[in-house]
Amino acid sequence: MSISQAIQSALSGMNATQTQAAVVSRNIANAQTEGYVRKEVSLGSLVVGGSGAGVSVLGISRTVDEYLIRDMRKSTSEVGYQEVLNASLGLYTDMIGQPQDERSLASALGEFERELTLLGENPEDVALQQSVIARAKDLVNTFTRTDKSIRQLREDADSQISTTVADINRNLSEIHRLNREITARQNSGDVGDLLDQRDRLIDSLSKDIPINVFPSNNGVTIMTQGGVTLLDSEVHQVNFAASPLIPANAAYVPPPGPSALSGLTVDGVDITPNSGYPGSIAAGTLAGHFEIRDTLMPRFQKQVDELASQLTAAFQTADATVTGLAPEDTGLFTDAGNAHDPLAYAPGLAGRISVNALADPQAGGDPAKLRDGMHAAVAGPAGDPAQIQAFSSIFTQTFNFDVTAGIQTSATLGSYAANSASDAHAQQTTASVNMQSEKTALESFSNARLSRDGVNIDDEMQKMLTIERSYAASAQVISAANRMLDSLLAAV
Repeated sequence: MSISQAIQSALSGMNATQTQAAVVSRNIANAQTEGYVRKEVSLGSLVVGGSGAGVSVLGISRTVDEYLIRDMRKSTSEVGYQEVLNASLGLYTDMIGQPQDERSLASALGEFERELTLLGENPEDVALQQSVIARAKDLVNTFTRTDKSIRQLREDADSQISTTVADINRNLSEIHRLNREITARQNSGDVGDLLDQRDRLIDSLSKDIPINVFPSNNGVTIMTQGGVTLLDSEVHQVNFAASPLIPANAAYVPPPGPSALSGLTVDGVDITPNSGYPGSIAAGTLAGHFEIRDTLMPRFQKQVDELASQLTAAFQTADATVTGLAPEDTGLFTDAGNAHDPLAYAPGLAGRISVNALADPQAGGDPAKLRDGMHAAVAGPAGDPAQIQAFSSIFTQTFNFDVTAGIQTSATLGSYAANSASDAHAQQTTASVNMQSEKTALESFSNARLSRDGVNIDDEMQKMLTIERSYAASAQVISAANRMLDSLLAAV
């Protein structure tokens, strides 16, 4: 080997170690950067004219475990779904309280029943009459507050769906841009950081909607787990129309029927959770928000409406002065001032129930109507408890409730109210347990991914020491070659 070849080989070694040092330094700097994948320099022997001429940098590699990433993204979707359920159900259960809490429907019913029982023992007591009406209005306010909370949570879920869909479409567009940039630079430079950036966006996307990712000529193709394409050579946007106000009777109806609420579509394909389409999504934050909007909150709405319905109808039936013909067809509780038909009421009764103005002193009514009946033409005997006792007996009766409400179909009013609250708390507890379980699984996948693809600073520092020695050795070769050249020139 000539002196010039020795110098050339040493220079190639120094250039290679410089590249290695730069990559290792970048690894160390990004050790705590979320989603950063460790980079390594691939080296190869440099051959010129059939002879070895040192070392060459073949490229900067980034190796990941696609199967591990796939499992992690699936777990991320499950966590996103359970987090939404847990958060929304937590808000609802905080509002309604436990059955024994003062703010609960069960407690309001109990207070009303107790005051009514006391009045039955002293039917002529004006203060007690007024107290019963006050408790009846408290009960109505609890119904109204519960109904409002349900509607608000449905509207919030709808708004979150709209926001999440916008985020999904924005991420898809950015991934599409990165696909083009990576493809353009694939053979001309280091694309490792661009791949990291793309993976971070895909990871974020997987929390909102369950996806499958496949390599393609255009970078990556992204599909829902049901097989609907979101990204290939172009972006296939997810479509959704927000509904700022959601009435109690509003529901999503899959195509072809008309629907009061919007579903999710991609290129005209319905991917709405529970739509019946095989490609519908079943995880991710999107599915969680749909579960709240279209399943869980309507379930609770049905329960409180059923309770309001049976209560209103029972007081109509127990009132001896109710004839069934207007205007003498209303009981102590009304449907926004009107008589109530339990077989033909519209959803949202819990938000419309009111105390009959005929017995409400604040509306000009007479609380003595509790003793005489809502439509009594004249006052009855002051000490007659018959009508009040008829009202009180309502709370010991067993009523039949709609099976679609999801809880018991035969119960007293108090028992049904307590079970409705317990149902909500059970749903929230299940979501919380599932969330923690999924988070544990996700943490396991994350740690495995970090261990395999992340940066270990100790390992990188060890590499840096090796690179330093290699660089010093190449410098020594050049220094020795320089001395040899000096000796040669001195001898001439």
